[in-house]
Amino acid sequence: MYITPRYPNREDCDFYHSFTLPGGQVLGQWDLRPKTEVYLGHVDFAGQSVLEIGPASGFLSFYMERAGATVTCLEPPMAHLWDVIPSEGVDLVKWRSDFAKQIERVRNSFWYAHRELNSSVRMVEVNPYAMPDSVGRFDVGVLAAVLLHCRRPFDLLESVALRTRKTVVVTEVYNASLGEQAACAFLPHRGVEQVHTWWHFTPQFFISALGLLGFTQARVYFHTQKQPAEMNRDVELFTVVCARPDQTAGNSGDVHGG
Repeated sequence: MYITPRYPNREDCDFYHSFTLPGGQVLGQWDLRPKTEVYLGHVDFAGQSVLEIGPASGFLSFYMERAGATVTCLEPPMAHLWDVIPSEGVDLVKWRSDFAKQIERVRNSFWYAHRELNSSVRMVEVNPYAMPDSVGRFDVGVLAAVLLHCRRPFDLLESVALRTRKTVVVTEVYNASLGEQAACAFLPHRGVEQVHTWWHFTPQFFISALGLLGFTQARVYFHTQKQPAEMNRDVELFTVVCARPDQTAGNSGDVHGG
């Protein structure tokens, strides 16, 4: 279940996140460095145990570790990868093969940064929808731009909630056209050959869903993040922080820009 650290070379890596490493700066698809605190909902990670789903290159993992957390990351087995959208006319076998090669290079980037930063972050490889008891329980669960790629977002949210004692943090793309209701929009449609992004959500979707799961104290942050891979554009996102009522989660219902 726990993955033994590996030691890839730099040329065997593709970076999803930008880093400032001892060996120099690395530019990835996303640069979260200027606004990491708001991306993670201004949570105080000192002394907390964290379960992060889908760390990609691990920038957030190592950030939370430096902030005082004990971090465990979860990746699904390579045999499963993430949930692929069935789409007639798309060669999913070839797509999976190509994607597996890309993911291996991204996972290499995690271990490259792990070594460069002398990190103690742990990695587990299990089905995120059905985590065994041996994974343990954590103070904080983090789902950072993960649920939009999942066929069953509520099931994954519930799976993480069952492993979380205090606080769940969810960050997703913000689509203002969806309004203020607890809603999600199904993105795939004929004529667009993308098989990896299922949904856009409203913040209220997660406030309502996590409220059902016992995390009833909520706050929301709106922010933009840089995407160097797309001409360094600013992308609008939101972060929802929901805590169990016996935990400190800030001012319930507060909404913040950033």
